[in-house]
Amino acid sequence: MHQEHDRLLIGTSALVLGVALLVILQSLSWLDRPFPGFLVLSNRIVPSAGLGHWPATAGGILYQHEVVAVNSLPLEQVETLHATVARHPPGTPITYTFRRGALDITRTIKTQRFGRFDFILLFGALFLNGVALSGTALMIRFLRGADRTSMGAFSTLLIAGLWALTAVDLYGPYRLFRLHALCETLLFASVLHMALVFPMPLRLVDRHPRVVWGLYGLAIPLVTANQLGLQDPDLYRTTHQIATSLIGLSLAVLIGTQLRWYLKPPNFEIRQRVKVVALGGAASLSIPVALAIGAAVTGGATPQNAMSFTAIFYPLSIGYAILRHNLLEVDVFVRRTLNYALLTAIATIAYAGMVQAFDFLFSAAPSANGNDLGFAITLVLVILLLPLRDRVQSIIDRIFFRTAYDFRRVVETASARLASQSDLLVIVDEVSKAVTEPLHPEFLTLHVRRGRDAPFTATPPDPTISSLAPAQIERLGHAPAPIDEANGGLSVPFRADGELIAVLSLGRLQSGGMYGADDRRLLQTLANQGAVAIENALVLEQLRDLNRDLEEKVEERTRELREAHAQLVHREKMASLGQFVAGIAHEINNPLNFIQGNLHCLREYVDVLKGSVPRDQLGTKETEQLEEVLEDIESAFEGCAEGVERSTTLVTDLRAFSRLDSPERTETDLHGSIRSTLNLLRGRLHGIDVVERFESIPLVRCIAGQIDQVFVNLISNAADALGSAGRIEIRTSTPAIGVAAIEIADDGPGIDPDCLDRVFDPFFTTKEVGKGTGLGLSISYGIVRRHGGTITVHSTPGEGTCFRIELPVESSDD
Repeated sequence: MHQEHDRLLIGTSALVLGVALLVILQSLSWLDRPFPGFLVLSNRIVPSAGLGHWPATAGGILYQHEVVAVNSLPLEQVETLHATVARHPPGTPITYTFRRGALDITRTIKTQRFGRFDFILLFGALFLNGVALSGTALMIRFLRGADRTSMGAFSTLLIAGLWALTAVDLYGPYRLFRLHALCETLLFASVLHMALVFPMPLRLVDRHPRVVWGLYGLAIPLVTANQLGLQDPDLYRTTHQIATSLIGLSLAVLIGTQLRWYLKPPNFEIRQRVKVVALGGAASLSIPVALAIGAAVTGGATPQNAMSFTAIFYPLSIGYAILRHNLLEVDVFVRRTLNYALLTAIATIAYAGMVQAFDFLFSAAPSANGNDLGFAITLVLVILLLPLRDRVQSIIDRIFFRTAYDFRRVVETASARLASQSDLLVIVDEVSKAVTEPLHPEFLTLHVRRGRDAPFTATPPDPTISSLAPAQIERLGHAPAPIDEANGGLSVPFRADGELIAVLSLGRLQSGGMYGADDRRLLQTLANQGAVAIENALVLEQLRDLNRDLEEKVEERTRELREAHAQLVHREKMASLGQFVAGIAHEINNPLNFIQGNLHCLREYVDVLKGSVPRDQLGTKETEQLEEVLEDIESAFEGCAEGVERSTTLVTDLRAFSRLDSPERTETDLHGSIRSTLNLLRGRLHGIDVVERFESIPLVRCIAGQIDQVFVNLISNAADALGSAGRIEIRTSTPAIGVAAIEIADDGPGIDPDCLDRVFDPFFTTKEVGKGTGLGLSISYGIVRRHGGTITVHSTPGEGTCFRIELPVESSDD
């Protein structure tokens, strides 16, 4: 690859050097030689090239016309024209016939001598710019290599350079005419090539690199037609006009892309590159662009060789923009140049004015002395020079660089605002205003560290901005002043007691300029003052956080104490109630056992009596009466047995309810627990329709008494909400593996939305005073949570309320 690179450079350098030597040697033969007063190509076309003092160039009417006759003799070869002119001394009038299309023009023009002035203005400008363009192309390729940007510049500058060099040979002896025409027809493609890759490749080129070669492919038809018709005046004139029109359009595209990169650059260096090329091209390209457009509009009647000697700055600016990486000094150079140029002009005008004034005032004084006058004027200028320089610099900064601000006023205002603030967000806002208003950066972010080991995060918080990287923190940790970033911005460290507590990240200036010494001094001053304010705000913020944590802990402890007190009251109440219920159950159970035992004995005695009665000795009537009595006795026995069974079930449920505080977890049938609860609350459910929608659910390992209490609380609340009429629906399901769900819903008045979030709070109740303690749902919530489950409520005013309990099938004993 390096060998190919070297061969290309060597071959191209040899070509450029050979062409340059050939044209300079050939052009010397034109010195002091008679010529027609206009230039003629080998195909007898008058090119759009000439100098203003040549008589044939006035108005450009002869450009792109074919010379068809000399002194009324038909002209077949251009050499015949040169021989005719050479036979006559300068100043001899010769009659020429020019043709373009169907129109012939006859003009008599005096021959001219091609002098040194003509040589310098015409050949000298072309040769100098050709060498500059070609040399810059070779320098870029040699120093930068073969990346896309350098290849675009190399191609454009080389083709333009060879076009300029070979233009010297166009007017004789025509050895490089074909090479010149080739460069002319390829130039528009190379300019478009550069527009695609300078100052950096467009996305189109990155995605489709071959599009660049496609541009040169588009030029192939034009190149072919031009080369084949080079000696055909009409065909050459057509291809020439097409080529010049395309060159004008391609230059317009190049200017447009550069303007786009300047207005929306991806980074600071790109804008600086464009600015460098703009400085070099403003003077050098304006004339060629105008001439190319003029040639396209006028059909070639505008001379295109009028490239001034200043055009050399354009290739040099491209080379500088591509090869130099540090372009920050461009603005400083421009600013100083403007400053000193304007200052020189003001000082010159002022000096001349003061000389005239002193001369007028003191011309009649006999003691007036020229030396004294000059000394006085010089002294006045010296006294005024420094204030004048500062004022001129301020005007230039304000007009061209937008950096004019009152440093002292900004610092004093910011200091007063920062000294009176203790809130971190307000301090950040004040620092942002103090920086943004005078400097106008593209973006501003302040990263603050809230603690020695905490990260530097954007303040105020912004999820789109990441924390500072450790490498950047390390780089800023020892920086004594703001440091430059690759994007043209600055990073400003904020230090308090030697510790880095914040970093201000600034984008590049919106004006496209660089941060000057005054800007950096302002930022450093604000950093010193802002660091103290930020440190004080962080200390106050820590105190507020500690105070808030303390208040939260006190509130949490108070809430825990209230819950513990509620649990204690509940346990004592339930313990007393359990003992009471257990005693009642025991007392009821003894008579029930006695009744059940006696019923058994009575049934046996009745059976004995039935067997001992001789039915054959009784009459029909007595037999019927006996059977009726026996049936009544059997019915009485069945009613007593059913009553005993129901009473026994009730006693069993009371015994289960009396075991509320039992810590033992057993596998419990929730359906049975719900039915036991309904039996206990049968008296409170009078007039209420209770609907059971039970699905198959597994046994749940729980403290059965506590879960029964939850069911009692929820069903009792539903009954209280309904009053004497309504509907309660109890549903069970298995929403997931290992989970049992119970829903207790009523169609009562519902719960107010404002109270819905507080229904599980201790001592909160919506019932009337004296009818509720506010502990039932709180205790139920705690029981369910201790079993690893969840309890939620959904209520719609006017439609009803639904409590949903989800319990794990297996729960720990913790």
